[in-house]
Amino acid sequence: MRWFRQINDNFRVRGCSYILYKPHGKHKTAGETAEGALMKLTQGLKDESMAYIYHCQNHYFCPVGFEATPLKAAKAYRGPLPTNEMEHWILIGEPSRKHPAIHCKKWLDIVTDLNTQNPEYLDIRHTERGLQCRKTKKVGGNLHCIMAFQRVNWQKLGPWALNLENLRHGFHHTGTDRAHGSVAEDSEERTASKCLAQLGRSQSMGSQKDTCNWKRLSNATEYRQRSSPDGDLEEDIAD
Repeated sequence: MRWFRQINDNFRVRGCSYILYKPHGKHKTAGETAEGALMKLTQGLKDESMAYIYHCQNHYFCPVGFEATPLKAAKAYRGPLPTNEMEHWILIGEPSRKHPAIHCKKWLDIVTDLNTQNPEYLDIRHTERGLQCRKTKKVGGNLHCIMAFQRVNWQKLGPWALNLENLRHGFHHTGTDRAHGSVAEDSEERTASKCLAQLGRSQSMGSQKDTCNWKRLSNATEYRQRSSPDGDLEEDIAD
């Protein structure tokens, strides 16, 4: 898994890795059953963004496909069947030149291999040999597991990514509205100051134009006080 992370960093791509099924030993997948692991494995083998490594007896395999055959021949080609009425075979790629390129192993044998603990073990390459005992003083535990590797596509993260995008647009629009509101208020304040200046300069003349400006200023101030939440709060407290 560390190598997978280093490969992603080298090629500047995104990916994640995890242990799909490991019933015993360090980093075991607590709560995962053989049936659940089989369902995830068969679904993932149909996905082009998924890849798997099966760590077996001092070796690494690559599951590349599967086959599900009915236990009763009469039920063949009759549509989907329950898992307990089918026998699953896993097609495994073999990187060693000393063995066939592809193995076809029963899922039950793989489960047996993953569930045996020291000193017992099952060589998945030679299931005909049955359970064997290795020469070791260590008792319990098992290093064998199935690891999953997935390519991450950031464009298909799910609905929460869309929510983040909408939230970002919401902040943008909110900031724009606030900016427009600030510009409007500044413009209104400039107009009021200008009217006061003009009213002060021509107050002695008593012109009709300045009287109209004063009325507009008064109306604008009254409107702002009425629309202000603080003004309403003060009125409610006074009442």
